[in-house]
Amino acid sequence: MFGTGRPEEIFVGIVALVLAALMAQRVRRADATGEIPLWRKRTTRKELGEAKFRFLQAANVAVTVLLIIAGLDMLVGLQLRG
Repeated sequence: MFGTGRPEEIFVGIVALVLAALMAQRVRRADATGEIPLWRKRTTRKELGEAKFRFLQAANVAVTVLLIIAGLDMLVGLQLRG
Protein backbone atom coordinates (compact mmCIF):
# COMPACT_ATOMS: atom_id res chain seq x y z
CA MET A 1 0.00 0.00 0.00
CA PHE A 2 0.92 3.65 -0.05
CA GLY A 3 3.78 4.50 2.24
CA THR A 4 4.79 0.97 3.17
CA GLY A 5 8.25 1.32 1.60
CA ARG A 6 11.34 2.93 2.98
CA PRO A 7 11.19 6.70 3.41
CA GLU A 8 13.70 7.32 0.62
CA GLU A 9 11.58 5.28 -1.80
CA ILE A 10 8.54 7.36 -0.91
CA PHE A 11 10.50 10.59 -1.41
CA VAL A 12 11.94 9.49 -4.76
CA GLY A 13 8.50 8.29 -5.87
CA ILE A 14 6.99 11.69 -5.11
CA VAL A 15 9.84 13.46 -6.91
CA ALA A 16 9.39 11.19 -9.95
CA LEU A 17 5.67 11.95 -10.12
CA VAL A 18 6.29 15.70 -9.81
CA LEU A 19 8.85 15.50 -12.63
CA ALA A 20 6.37 13.50 -14.71
CA ALA A 21 3.78 16.25 -14.23
CA LEU A 22 6.31 18.87 -15.34
CA MET A 23 7.23 16.80 -18.40
CA ALA A 24 3.56 16.37 -19.30
CA GLN A 25 3.10 20.14 -19.05
CA ARG A 26 6.13 20.60 -21.31
CA VAL A 27 4.67 18.22 -23.91
CA ARG A 28 1.28 19.97 -23.85
CA ARG A 29 2.86 23.41 -24.14
CA ALA A 30 5.11 22.32 -27.02
CA ASP A 31 2.15 20.81 -28.83
CA ALA A 32 0.08 23.96 -28.39
CA THR A 33 2.76 26.51 -29.29
CA GLY A 34 4.84 24.51 -31.76
CA GLU A 35 7.97 25.37 -29.80
CA ILE A 36 9.99 22.85 -27.80
CA PRO A 37 12.88 23.56 -25.41
CA LEU A 38 16.03 21.88 -26.68
CA TRP A 39 19.08 22.30 -24.49
CA ARG A 40 19.47 26.03 -23.91
CA LYS A 41 17.33 27.30 -26.74
CA ARG A 42 13.78 26.93 -27.93
CA THR A 43 13.32 25.30 -31.30
CA THR A 44 10.18 25.63 -33.38
CA ARG A 45 8.34 23.04 -35.41
CA LYS A 46 9.19 25.04 -38.54
CA GLU A 47 12.96 24.93 -37.83
CA LEU A 48 13.03 21.20 -37.10
CA GLY A 49 10.48 19.91 -39.51
CA GLU A 50 7.40 17.92 -38.55
CA ALA A 51 9.09 14.51 -38.26
CA LYS A 52 11.89 15.62 -35.93
CA PHE A 53 9.48 17.67 -33.84
CA ARG A 54 7.16 14.67 -33.44
CA PHE A 55 10.13 12.46 -32.55
CA LEU A 56 11.15 14.86 -29.77
CA GLN A 57 7.55 14.93 -28.56
CA ALA A 58 7.45 11.12 -28.52
CA ALA A 59 10.73 10.98 -26.59
CA ASN A 60 9.31 13.39 -24.00
CA VAL A 61 6.14 11.31 -23.71
CA ALA A 62 8.22 8.14 -23.24
CA VAL A 63 10.21 9.75 -20.43
CA THR A 64 6.98 10.93 -18.83
CA VAL A 65 5.52 7.42 -18.90
CA LEU A 66 8.70 5.93 -17.42
CA LEU A 67 8.68 8.52 -14.62
CA ILE A 68 5.04 7.74 -13.84
CA ILE A 69 5.75 4.00 -13.73
CA ALA A 70 8.81 4.47 -11.52
CA GLY A 71 7.01 6.85 -9.18
CA LEU A 72 4.00 4.59 -8.79
CA ASP A 73 6.22 1.57 -8.28
CA MET A 74 7.99 3.28 -5.40
CA LEU A 75 4.85 4.75 -3.83
CA VAL A 76 2.28 2.02 -4.29
CA GLY A 77 4.60 -0.98 -4.47
CA LEU A 78 3.81 -2.41 -7.89
CA GLN A 79 6.74 -4.81 -7.42
CA LEU A 80 8.18 -4.07 -10.86
CA ARG A 81 11.70 -4.09 -9.50
CA GLY A 82 13.27 -7.46 -8.81
